[in-house]
Amino acid sequence: MAFAEYSRTFWFPNGALATGIPARIFPENSNALAPIFTDVTGTVPLPNPLSTDAFGVLTFWAEEGEYWVHIDTESFRVSVGNPNGLDVFDGASVALSTGVMSGGNLAITGATTISLNETVGYVVDYSTDDVRPVLTRVHLPAQTVTLVGASLTRTVTWLVADAAGVITQQGAQPTNAQRRTHIVLAAAALDTTTVTLFDIVAIPQILPQPMNQMQDLMYSLAPFNTSGNVVSPNGANLQINMTAGELFQPSWAYNNTPDDPHEAPTAALAPAQFRYGLRNTVAFPPLTTFLDPGNYDNAGVLTPVPGGANVATIHRVFKFANPLAAGQTTIQYGQTVYPNLTAAINAAGVSNFVRNAQFELGAFVTWIAVIKTATNLSDPTQAMFIPASKLARP
Repeated sequence: MAFAEYSRTFWFPNGALATGIPARIFPENSNALAPIFTDVTGTVPLPNPLSTDAFGVLTFWAEEGEYWVHIDTESFRVSVGNPNGLDVFDGASVALSTGVMSGGNLAITGATTISLNETVGYVVDYSTDDVRPVLTRVHLPAQTVTLVGASLTRTVTWLVADAAGVITQQGAQPTNAQRRTHIVLAAAALDTTTVTLFDIVAIPQILPQPMNQMQDLMYSLAPFNTSGNVVSPNGANLQINMTAGELFQPSWAYNNTPDDPHEAPTAALAPAQFRYGLRNTVAFPPLTTFLDPGNYDNAGVLTPVPGGANVATIHRVFKFANPLAAGQTTIQYGQTVYPNLTAAINAAGVSNFVRNAQFELGAFVTWIAVIKTATNLSDPTQAMFIPASKLARP
């Protein structure tokens, strides 16, 4: 059994502390007095009824659960520990990390002085007591921070605050451990020749809207392929096949798989249906199943590929987490003409390319280097399929 502490202050209706008042503690669904103890070990019992102390505080340890406290003429239903649902303190300690909740703006106000506006943050300590983490609210009043000591002889100085609100200046970047024990405020830069500050950057751990911060990262990485989605020739023709797979695309699978909302399945397609696009296409043409090696994107205009029979372009294949298989694949025309297939193959991933803005929601999966006169994508003298890595640039 798990024991937890209950400690609360009681008052009379007139505001006077209820000192020395006997309290009877019962389990929620029992008329038998509950066993209560002096500490978490549950080995030293306390009397029940138990009186409040000289400050009106009733304190005891008991098995986690729901209880009734009868004191004076009143009854109170109380929770000891976290018997059934969310413990607010536990929830807060999990939801919060060490960092800045509000404020934290800084400015250079003198050669070696920095103004810090009013700042509120938290330090969350899991190491002192791993059962009940310590949450400390840190309020830093608006103040001036003056560089001192070694901070006047080095270029970069970091400012951090501990749980007591004491701001420390240090030369080393805060470690992973320090970012949990201290609130990181800023990094300041000093011209050591003139002993004059020339930059101050607030670099806090930002506590508000943590889920949106995670989305910031996920969207900046762009959707990417996590498995499958292999593109290959359909046969001796200009069609392509695609294997089934999965894409990492933030929240796109939420409707169907809310417990795995970011991994979206894609269907096997043989031949694949897809839509073509240029760098500036807004209204996309109808679905097709045939690659178009004879045209390319000439500054946003669909143009016949110039030159001889063996000049080549690179088509780029994107996958989308669309629940409809027919809407999962798009191909963007090549934008550069290469003298031959080998040159196009060598340019995959290193050539300049303007991605259609609407394709930002798609995962780039494959380059198809192809000569303008190709009729058979399975012929390596006419075309080459080059799979992309997860975070490859098109």
